[in-house]
Amino acid sequence: MKIRTLIVDDEAPARARIRRMLTDERDIEIVGEAANGDDAIRTIGELRPQLLFLDVQMPASDGIAVLRAVRDEWLPCTIFTTAFAEHAVTAFELHALDYLLKPYSRERFASALGRAREKLRAAGETHEPDSRVAELIDDKKIANQPVERFLVRDNERYVVVRTSDIESVEAAANYVVLHTRSGNHVLRRTLSTLETELDPNQFFRLNRSCIVRLSAIREIQTLTAGEFVVFLQSSAKFTLTRGLRELQEKLRTAK
Repeated sequence: MKIRTLIVDDEAPARARIRRMLTDERDIEIVGEAANGDDAIRTIGELRPQLLFLDVQMPASDGIAVLRAVRDEWLPCTIFTTAFAEHAVTAFELHALDYLLKPYSRERFASALGRAREKLRAAGETHEPDSRVAELIDDKKIANQPVERFLVRDNERYVVVRTSDIESVEAAANYVVLHTRSGNHVLRRTLSTLETELDPNQFFRLNRSCIVRLSAIREIQTLTAGEFVVFLQSSAKFTLTRGLRELQEKLRTAK
């Protein structure tokens, strides 16, 4: 059975070089390519590759942001490619990840590919998320950074939702509904988990079941003593149960 492989790099010559190096690898099936982070996120969701060659530095979303976006849907065995040796390589080595430092040799390429084969062979028919990649994503220096994009399934297709497009979020059991400029999307997350992934300088949790973008707030009205309703630019409204003073301070300092 062939290894379904996806190549992600914003430079066409770099993608072509990987493709050439894989030409004679009979157990490799290249199922697609992507030239930027958003396309990579969507393509991983749709094609579900077993092996991913992933450039670290790309426009739109970098390689780490891509993996953070897809982790709940599909986290492939990953070989990173990078032209930057400093912090990235240190992180890869800390988590025993395979990486190719550009310009890399054919021997180095073969070595990384060989280790990926061994890992996939050990996993067998069942797909298990690459634990080393998961550990990298959970590294405190990375996990503490706000998530910029989410991969959301919409019937038979996948949609990349940018946090910059989210106006509000509502809880729905173990899911959340993302209200965006383009429509609503259901994401498999609890509201509490999502709250830790959003930028606290841009989002505020109004109550147990709702988070809103601070810049989307149009006005706050008083219902009764100590009770308030928050109106958004879209005319949506939500009850505020957390302190008004805290929200006022957030609005004052919001980025």
